[in-house]
Amino acid sequence: KLELELERMARRKFKLVISMQRRSKFNREEQENTEFLLCVYPDLQIAYLEEEPARKEGGDPRLFSALIDGHSEFIPETGRPLPKFRIELPGNPILGEGKSDNQNHAIIFYRGEYLQLIDANQDNCLEECLKIRNVLGEFEEYSVSTQSPYAQSPVAIVGAREYIFSENIGILGDLAAGKEQTFGTLTAQSLAWICGKLHYGLPDFLNAISMTTRGGVSKARKGLHLNEDIYTGMNAFGRGGPIEHTEYYQCGKGRDLGFGTILNFQTKI
Repeated sequence: KLELELERMARRKFKLVISMQRRSKFNREEQENTEFLLCVYPDLQIAYLEEEPARKEGGDPRLFSALIDGHSEFIPETGRPLPKFRIELPGNPILGEGKSDNQNHAIIFYRGEYLQLIDANQDNCLEECLKIRNVLGEFEEYSVSTQSPYAQSPVAIVGAREYIFSENIGILGDLAAGKEQTFGTLTAQSLAWICGKLHYGLPDFLNAISMTTRGGVSKARKGLHLNEDIYTGMNAFGRGGPIEHTEYYQCGKGRDLGFGTILNFQTKI
């Protein structure tokens, strides 16, 4: 009984949504892996794109943003889970870089007050997760104006650093980690003094109510904007939302150690 109560409490406070846009095109092995993941973690939610043929001959196929979890019922004819939510989109949402549009099509399924965006190449440990309660406390306002509720904007983003766990794999790993340390940690610490640190796709926590009503969490155009996450910070900064930075929380990240990838990252910064 105690475990059930703990599960209910965790379910109320925390939701994990994976944006898996290719799920409907998975092969048999990938589908089995996804089903196994949902069996082990039934509260895990997966957002993906579902495609249907066009209503008129020669028209564009219809695309839906769908959400399933481990509690979803199965369709007898296909053997696939029945989506809990299924929202028709006006067209293909993948307009630019896959990552940003992947976030945007799944953002409608988030619930709660705060949002953390994690990339697929990031990880974390239990000790760091215990600090999340303190990070969320950074959003609290203790000196609210008695004159006007609009006198001070709420904190929009609380940033955090990341450590590159692939830094020990040769000289390329060390080089990639050094650039990340300079760009993602030292520069962010300096800009945080004037509340001007932007959002660079790190394990930042967002005031979801504020950010999703002021331009969304990501923008990009293919080949033009190398860092699509920075527009989240621009949206917040341009609308007067303070952006803070924490030193006590960090998240792991693995970098691709190819020469071309490292050169592209050098070009980005």
